[in-house]
Amino acid sequence: DLTAMRTRVYEMINTVNEIYIYMDIRVPLVGIEFWCNGDLITVTSSAENTLNSFGDWRASDLLSHKTHDNAQLLTTITLSGSVVGLAHVSSMCQATRSVGVIEDHSPIVREVAVTMAHEMGHNLGMSHDGNQCKCGDNSCIMYPYLSEPLPMFFSNCSKDQYQKFLTNFKPDCTLIRPSRTDIVSPPVCGNDLLERGEECDCGSPENCENPCCDAASCKLHSWIECEFGECCETCRLKPAGTECRGIRNECDLPEYCTGQSGDCPTDHFH
Repeated sequence: DLTAMRTRVYEMINTVNEIYIYMDIRVPLVGIEFWCNGDLITVTSSAENTLNSFGDWRASDLLSHKTHDNAQLLTTITLSGSVVGLAHVSSMCQATRSVGVIEDHSPIVREVAVTMAHEMGHNLGMSHDGNQCKCGDNSCIMYPYLSEPLPMFFSNCSKDQYQKFLTNFKPDCTLIRPSRTDIVSPPVCGNDLLERGEECDCGSPENCENPCCDAASCKLHSWIECEFGECCETCRLKPAGTECRGIRNECDLPEYCTGQSGDCPTDHFH
């Protein structure tokens, strides 16, 4: 049932995004591939072999027709040993290595979503948590084993490792935010992703920091005059005549807000 499978994946990715929001990371779903007429790679109980085959296929096939940062293979095949997921470490944005393999090991979507968040954590430079790693819960996302209650937060160790990954590897692909038309999952108001039908999305009402956006409806407030720009302040236009760009040298002229636009006028010179 493709409809049920899509719904399951949508819910899974929404949960992964909820987890990553606390890391200031967004996880939009930009594509789903269903292999209904046979697997396009050899999928076996060997997580390592399947991971490598999937990475090769991503590099040679998937990337050529769909721009994306990372791909996760979700399979119902039981992986060997106690493994329910596997991913390369510090591999985000690499063609053959920005991948993970996830066993769809539970009817409870959140359990599989936590596994996916864990494997993506490896892609983002995070290793397994030791006893010294804390997140405020009994266990954290990068704990070596899935535990109850399900973790929802990354540890201090994971946060440090992620920052080191950004500094050392500079995964530039993650800086490109997809447009709302690239996201294939149904819009969810409050997930901090700008999706189809939304004018804005600043996260949950308690976390929203955009005064122009109604967090409950993901619509812009009716009273706003502007959203951004040097001549926009708290969604209102600054009065005409407000200086928005000072003199930079003896040939430069100052610029002033027009009262009609949030943007500062083009820089003019003598």
